Amino acid sequence: MRKHRLSHYLPVIAGVLAVLIIALVLYQPPQPGVADQGDFDRVMNVSGLELKAEQIDDPGFERFMHYPVFEYQISDSSRLSLFRRLSATSIAYVITLINTVCRLLGQDTFKTLYLATVYAVLYIYAFWLIFASLNLRDRLKLGMFILISCFVFLDGNYLVWFNSLYGEPMMITALALYSAAWVKYLYHRQVTKSRHKVFSSIVLIFAAAFLFLGSKLQVISALPVILVMIIHLWRENRGLLKPHQMWIMGVLSFIIIIYPLSYAYANKSISEYTRYNALFYGILKDSPNPAQDLLDLGLNPDLAVDAGKHAFLPEEEYAKYVPLSETTRKEFYSKISNFDLVWFYITHPQRFISGMEYTARHAFTTSTTLGKYQKKDLEQPVSEFERFTYWSSLREQYMPRNLEFLVLAYSAVLGLSLLAYKKWRQSKEIVSLLKLFWAVIIIGLLQFPMPLMGNGQADTAKQLFLFSFTYDLMVVVLCCWLLSCSLDFCRCPGSVYYNIHKGKDGKTAPLTTPRET
Repeated sequence: MRKHRLSHYLPVIAGVLAVLIIALVLYQPPQPGVADQGDFDRVMNVSGLELKAEQIDDPGFERFMHYPVFEYQISDSSRLSLFRRLSATSIAYVITLINTVCRLLGQDTFKTLYLATVYAVLYIYAFWLIFASLNLRDRLKLGMFILISCFVFLDGNYLVWFNSLYGEPMMITALALYSAAWVKYLYHRQVTKSRHKVFSSIVLIFAAAFLFLGSKLQVISALPVILVMIIHLWRENRGLLKPHQMWIMGVLSFIIIIYPLSYAYANKSISEYTRYNALFYGILKDSPNPAQDLLDLGLNPDLAVDAGKHAFLPEEEYAKYVPLSETTRKEFYSKISNFDLVWFYITHPQRFISGMEYTARHAFTTSTTLGKYQKKDLEQPVSEFERFTYWSSLREQYMPRNLEFLVLAYSAVLGLSLLAYKKWRQSKEIVSLLKLFWAVIIIGLLQFPMPLMGNGQADTAKQLFLFSFTYDLMVVVLCCWLLSCSLDFCRCPGSVYYNIHKGKDGKTAPLTTPRET
């Protein structure tokens, strides 16, 4: 009985540990964050934020690259601007809620630390929910899982992004919450069999999916995977849920389909910049024959004069084809789509492989060279960050960054998971968790070719942020599985550990059941 109670307390202990680590990383002065590299305007414009008057009037104010900005003015929002937020990034929904609370409290200043706190609460809740819903009664295994997860997922180079207006923290927080909602759903669907809790878990799945799909434009690649999972929800629960609950599921499903598509359409100008990068800073950059590549794409070979240039240079640095100019629209935008750029790599496999090799060299990087501290705290810009960054330092320093390693690693994990599927195929709970694991890994893998195909060689490491997060998830699951197997082996009668601790005449140690594994 005591052991059973301890297993229930472990998720609470994990929550306390997470709070302490996050407080150490984010709240200890000087307060860290990530400087703007030009991305924040897209969030500010749809969230009711603007620079404060004293910042604009300060000749020494540096907004970009070197020093993060932690305070913004809450602007007056018209009904039209509020309506525009319906198709805006999901970060705007959270910021609008924070702004509303600030207004009710008589404040007109938004602090990114408020947003970081919301992320931290959701992040901790997601992992607490996973630990509490795993139905893992072996307290030693659960304790190891908690410690490994805290070491990896509470790494400072993940948490420091929370104190910014970038989409990366929303992306990983929402994916963690989405995964946790599924673990909770599977627990109540297959273990407790509580109809009420099954439906509340389904609502949480849709809420997390909404936040995730609206976090960044690049996440739209996950929409097909999430739709397949939602179809599974429909098929599995049509005989369990009440009619009004099925109607609610229908409305939520419609929102999940429409929202990311409307978000992508509302930000089509960003898509034009990334499409420019995909051609000029991707396909044509380092190409042995740019003119031939353009002919293969059905474009004017003259476009090669701006090969190797990205979309954010000063206008005078372009030879002819300035992004969004009339000439570029006529010769490029009107003649080619994102699908055409993807098709180029499909029909040129060698170029695709070399592009993936370039991408692999930029994988596993969650740190950034952008400034981390305000100018009032540190006079000189500081890009290094070393608060609880042990895991990311190990990963970036020792993890092989080549395509061969990635293929080998994912093949090994796939093979091991298939063996686990074969072994526990009679356990519906374990099979469902394995399918969830595969779905999350697929979501991450779909992110791997996205930087090259969608944005060329621009900002590749940052574009791989979600891929790195799902890779870390894979590493954590693999480590926990190997440790679980090692413990099971040590507990088997006849093992050295068993003979030492139980004695040859001792009672047989209890073996773990499939549910406990």
